[in-house]
Amino acid sequence: MQPDIGLIKKLTIASVFVGVILLISHALKLYLPGLEVRIQDLGAFAPLGFILLFVVLTPFFVSVDALCFAAGLLFPLGAGVSYIIIATYLASALIFFLGRYLLRDRVMTHLAEHKRFSELNEVIKGNAFKLMFLLRLTPLPFAMLSYAFSVTEARFRPYLAATSGILIYNISLVYFGYTAKHLSGLISEVSPQNTVSYPLLAVGLVIFLTVLIYVAKVAGKAVKQMGYKG
Repeated sequence: MQPDIGLIKKLTIASVFVGVILLISHALKLYLPGLEVRIQDLGAFAPLGFILLFVVLTPFFVSVDALCFAAGLLFPLGAGVSYIIIATYLASALIFFLGRYLLRDRVMTHLAEHKRFSELNEVIKGNAFKLMFLLRLTPLPFAMLSYAFSVTEARFRPYLAATSGILIYNISLVYFGYTAKHLSGLISEVSPQNTVSYPLLAVGLVIFLTVLIYVAKVAGKAVKQMGYKG
């Protein structure tokens, strides 16, 4: 009987991913207390401070992944998700106006060096929202893609609405950060929350990982069918 190569590949990816989460969790027990203290020092302004940090840093290509992961570390799950949603839309809006009105020439020059974005303006005509939404579901860099959209003929409202496509990815990263925080507590034998269910956290990780891979794969095929090779 021949082994299922596809299944072996998926299991390998899942194993590597879980291993990385565990390594991060182990390292976090050294740094998490300091991060929590800094956020707590902001008091009632902690959420606002985090959102402003996200919005200010994102246009400079600071990793959105790291910021979403940090939200899961620093806040309760529901709160972290809410802050990331707000910050994602605000950062997306800011990049749009920067790219369209202040940095257009620089953006155009930079994008000309990247073949994947060179044909975007032509393909986006007539399919603006659908194409932008699908591209948000793929693993293309958030800031780079936002700048690329800003110099096309896309209008602001469809552009902002299409930003919702990246929320599944950002929310997943918040969950990964939240899970890593609790795993770090488990490893150090000090749980951040006594009521947390580690089996449920593990199931959640598997579900989110599966959904992310599937959505990115489907979105990639749909984008190619629309004529964008990326």
